[in-house]
Amino acid sequence: MRINERNVALQDINEHSAIAVEGVHQISNKRELFTKAGLDFEVEQVNLGDATGDEGFKRFYGLRNSRTKDVYTVTGKKYTPIQNEELIDAFDEVRKMYGGEYKAAGVMRGGSRIWVQAELPKDYTFELPNRKGDKINSMITMLIGHDGIISNCIFPTSMRGACNNQFVAMTRESTRDYRIQHFSNYSNRLDLVKDVFAKNIDSLKNMYTDFAKLDSTVITKEQLYNFLGELYPMKNDEDERTVNRHNDIAALFSRGDGNLGKSRWDAFNAVTEYVDHHQHAARMANAIENKNHTYIQNRIGSLNTPGGQMDRFKRRALNLLTGTPTFKKPVVKSAELTLAG
Repeated sequence: MRINERNVALQDINEHSAIAVEGVHQISNKRELFTKAGLDFEVEQVNLGDATGDEGFKRFYGLRNSRTKDVYTVTGKKYTPIQNEELIDAFDEVRKMYGGEYKAAGVMRGGSRIWVQAELPKDYTFELPNRKGDKINSMITMLIGHDGIISNCIFPTSMRGACNNQFVAMTRESTRDYRIQHFSNYSNRLDLVKDVFAKNIDSLKNMYTDFAKLDSTVITKEQLYNFLGELYPMKNDEDERTVNRHNDIAALFSRGDGNLGKSRWDAFNAVTEYVDHHQHAARMANAIENKNHTYIQNRIGSLNTPGGQMDRFKRRALNLLTGTPTFKKPVVKSAELTLAG
């Protein structure tokens, strides 16, 4: 079956679907994921012709919610879904290994996408030496995808308390090694995920050391300007969109939550706050206003995953700030950068 045929079939079946985040629930134990957060359903494979009564869909198979009967995606006949309970059992194994406590879970798009987070103990909490109270908490995050777009994966994340900026913690391991895929060797795959997770948990302290170095490194207005020029290069002299982006991040450098407008740490958090809370939010608001369901379906819940667009961009910013002593002056200059006083 061709991909475009699958998409057309699914769009015809679910054209009425509302796409939104349906709930963020504070949870304290595994049981509440099912009784409170709404994971108490199975994902069943059905013949879409039988499910809809439309003979035109007889050659298609798909996954649907056993409780609501909402169709999530179109699959091959031999595809075997992994159930929520089995995936949560995997998450629970990793959580117990590190003493994490359940914190929250969210259900999106009728249960086709789910996220779960557990907070790691205080041993994994980091406070910047020069900023009392600027704490970074370490989390275990799981994403579950029944829609064929995002993968099931378990990975460590850090969250800055001042602004809820998130960052996926990882070494140079392939981002694919976080994924629990729909293979017959599921248990072997889970063992690999555990191994990769362990390596990246161990790398958290190194990452936090990098954060401390960023905070002790002053960045001037010119250096910030050059950094933004490398991060978001100007396409031409009239690239107003990029100029606005530079100025938005520059404003967050001084005025962003928890920022002082002094160091490379402020510059990094200006970028992460912009990506997490401004750029993505603006695009989603525009998509919702224009009822662009395709954009929302492809974007929501997937950008901050390991290797996702938002994660890659924040990683590039971190690599520039930690690995570049001096930034090159941009080839194409924008208008004068506006820094908040």
